Amino acid sequence: MSEDATPYWLIATPITSGYSPQDDWNSLTKKTQGEDLSTNFKFNLPIKDLKVGTLDSLMALSDDLVRFDTLAEGTAFKIMKQLNELQVNEPPMVTLPDVGGRAAAPVSVDAYVRSFAWDDAKYPVKSPLKELTELIVGAVARMDEELKAKATEFANAKGAKVALERKEAGNLMVRSLDALVKSSDFIDSEHLTTLLVVVPKFGIKDWTSNYATLGGQPSFVVPGSSKQITEDADTALMTVTLFRSVVETFKTNCRERRFLVRDFSYSAKGVADEKAAKDKISSDFDKLKVMFVRWCKTNFAEAYSAMMHLKGVRLFVESTLRYGVPPNFQAVLLKPKKDLPLRKALDSLYGHLASTEMIGSNEEEVMPGQAGEFYPYVYLNVLTEPALV
Repeated sequence: MSEDATPYWLIATPITSGYSPQDDWNSLTKKTQGEDLSTNFKFNLPIKDLKVGTLDSLMALSDDLVRFDTLAEGTAFKIMKQLNELQVNEPPMVTLPDVGGRAAAPVSVDAYVRSFAWDDAKYPVKSPLKELTELIVGAVARMDEELKAKATEFANAKGAKVALERKEAGNLMVRSLDALVKSSDFIDSEHLTTLLVVVPKFGIKDWTSNYATLGGQPSFVVPGSSKQITEDADTALMTVTLFRSVVETFKTNCRERRFLVRDFSYSAKGVADEKAAKDKISSDFDKLKVMFVRWCKTNFAEAYSAMMHLKGVRLFVESTLRYGVPPNFQAVLLKPKKDLPLRKALDSLYGHLASTEMIGSNEEEVMPGQAGEFYPYVYLNVLTEPALV
């Protein structure tokens, strides 16, 4: 993970009695930004509009949201990694919704996190939390399944193209010969045929001097019929015309001299068909890559947006369980500059919540969704690129 893409901290703290949300914001900003510990952003979560439901439903949803959050994050970053593997040079974008007269616009992941606004058109806040969560998770699950299918399809196309390239790029002993020869290189009659022979460069003099005798008798190999078609770093491709009756004898004698007779039969139709097949493999791969890149760009934006909305729901649920109803808390994004001093600063501001606001008073108690980490405020991690494993 790059230094510029360190995770954001998404926290929620109750509004202090007798103070306004702006007062609490000012207090947090003065402590953290004033000491250059973080850069802070208000997280625009529609706290007053989301449906609370019952305590039991919140508790059940809280457990599920931990798993859903992991699914959404995993899906978004699998798509981002796929874009990187496709060697897409431009950074992935996420679309900010059309909110309050602001036109929808694609922005960088970092800008999207900092400017997050709830997309009510896509995820209606008036829906019950369970339905809202199912709507978001359903979209993520569909993208995850589509990604698996499209990645498999692309991998198969890439494998076919790689196999073709290896076949084309191999040495003369193994590579396809269709593109190297033409019909005028061959004689094909009732009695005569032309063979293609791969000769080591160190053996060219031996070949030139002796190929006419490799048929068993000089009269069975056409004198002067050998010519070089092409060469690579170590070998040359030679033709030779001989009687069909001595082909097997000729092959045996070639092997003894370390000459390789390629099993090749020239056919104009075969060459054309081979070229058409190669062109199709390359064309299919190129088209599929373009479509896959387009799909990944579109669906990364969708998946990352879904992930952020799920984090918003999760923050709302855990904060309501932590601080009570009606919901009266502030959601803030912090971009840490100094992790440990920032934790200490937050503890100095909100440490009192551990004993007065939390369920229970045992400091070792782990709140829902905290994955073993204890803080006196609700805390979630927000990644802008995949975490290094």
